[in-house]
Amino acid sequence: MTAPTKEQLAEREAEIKALVEQDDRDAAGKILFELIVDCARGGDITNANRLRDMLYDVDPMALTSIIKANEIIDDAMSGAISEDFVKAWAGLREALTEDEFMSLYHSLEKHEVGEGKTVVKAGSKLDALFFVNKGNLRVIASCVGKDAEVKTLEPGTMIGENCFQPSIWTVSVATITPVELSVLRQKQLVALAEKFPGLENKLISYYEQFNTIPQLLKEKELKRRRHDRFRVDHKVIFQVVAKDGTVDKRSFRGELDSISRGGLAFLMRIVKRENRWQLFGRRLLVSLKFEETKYQFKGVVVAVSVQDLQNHDYAIHLAFDEPVSEDSVKPLVPPEPLEDELPGEEKGSDESKPAGHDVQDEG
Repeated sequence: MTAPTKEQLAEREAEIKALVEQDDRDAAGKILFELIVDCARGGDITNANRLRDMLYDVDPMALTSIIKANEIIDDAMSGAISEDFVKAWAGLREALTEDEFMSLYHSLEKHEVGEGKTVVKAGSKLDALFFVNKGNLRVIASCVGKDAEVKTLEPGTMIGENCFQPSIWTVSVATITPVELSVLRQKQLVALAEKFPGLENKLISYYEQFNTIPQLLKEKELKRRRHDRFRVDHKVIFQVVAKDGTVDKRSFRGELDSISRGGLAFLMRIVKRENRWQLFGRRLLVSLKFEETKYQFKGVVVAVSVQDLQNHDYAIHLAFDEPVSEDSVKPLVPPEPLEDELPGEEKGSDESKPAGHDVQDEG
């Protein structure tokens, strides 16, 4: 059985909306139940769950239909996991509860990508975690003077650099052979975390065994930064810059943490984790005063990384619009630069800018 298409769903949902407006909730509930059954038995568990939640709102007294819908969805979920996925992710299944694993599986987008295709490009928004179910991919880092193949991804491996925090891709990923991928979008991760409070931490812990790019770059003595980065400690204020270049009059305080000719990072407190995404991708004007001289830098926020979760401290990583002169930063910095790879390095280099992308654009 094939699940309803987007067009068919939209048509039936418009019909349901019209019936609700006419206060004919019984008829609306019956159509909803039929759609839930069609979606569940057609393998579209995401829409089956969404429509089931809609049924609660449209006809909360239709208890028999609601219970039956839940049973049908549960049956469809338990019998829908592919053998390739189970084989590739046996370790992940052991790390999660059965409910968590089933819900994760049905939150994933399924993609088949041909040989020699780009899956993601460095500089694009990092809003997804990729699960390799079948086939092989190469991970390519843009280093000073050349592009370097850093590692090969095989079935049962993940890549997402740091999709658990606002960031951009700092590597490109391309297929070596035809591949089958499952993709967990950021919005689906948020929904899963709300349903299963411990799931995000379990995924982070499991993912860390694959998050080896910074270490591999260090072992291969590959350097991604074009400019040395220096640790600094100065008070800053920042303001949001609108698309038309207008600078917001409101200002916020932070602590400058590091700077290079290509970008800077400053620390600030963000109590609500969802507010991290409000800063990501924004253009900022960062100002500071040092020895009676005022310094100002403009750029785009390319990452927001946690520094101290308990105290709600985050690092805001800013890529300058253009590299600044050495004279612009030299008075602010000590003589010795930081190492090229630091904790959080994979969250966005100071040369990266948002760019187009492929699989993560879909959906």
